[in-house]
Amino acid sequence: MTTVYEGSLWSIQSFVSGFQNNAYLLTCRRTGSSVVIDTPDQPAELIRAAARTSVQGVLITHNHLDHLQGFNDVMSNAQAPVGIGAADASAISGKLHGTLDVSHGNLLSFGDITLRCIATPGHTPGSTCFMLPSEQPGATPHVFTGDTLFPGGPGKSGSPQAFRQLVASIETDLLTLPEITVVLPGHGTSTTVKESRAEFDLFSRSQRRDDLYGDVTWTGDNR
Repeated sequence: MTTVYEGSLWSIQSFVSGFQNNAYLLTCRRTGSSVVIDTPDQPAELIRAAARTSVQGVLITHNHLDHLQGFNDVMSNAQAPVGIGAADASAISGKLHGTLDVSHGNLLSFGDITLRCIATPGHTPGSTCFMLPSEQPGATPHVFTGDTLFPGGPGKSGSPQAFRQLVASIETDLLTLPEITVVLPGHGTSTTVKESRAEFDLFSRSQRRDDLYGDVTWTGDNR
């Protein structure tokens, strides 16, 4: 299944494969330059679409296997540099066609597209989101969140410390984005920053255990 999001300067195609993972192809309308975001298993549809563009980069939101199972297949068809958070980079091995700096706040340009890198540690130490700002007044910004933020809650955390770090990343760097920003996660459907803020507000006002972690939802019973 392919979902397409349209902007005046770009298009975003979303592909579902592997462990119900979302992969994205972001393409500049004027130049045909593109960037792939995440590489789940069975990426044939993604590869076919990418072949109609000029792939300038492959970005990985974090180092979990389900987002990397199709990496070698994608890279064999797209000789492009790779970007992944430094703390997660050990998951990428073999000969690469260059690397991209995805450190916090760095800007990446592909044709008329500019992405801002947002470090969001917690789900993994090197989790990174990618912000596509509005290209003109009134246009809708988008953010690719991997497994950091989903509709209804954060990604899975491995310890109470990781959960607190994850929540801090979301509160500080994602929920402060413009409320119309469309959130494109690594699994499932999209949401918006406005909807995520409203859900998080309920969570922040509720009582919860100090040792909370794992599969947490904003509106669940977290006591």
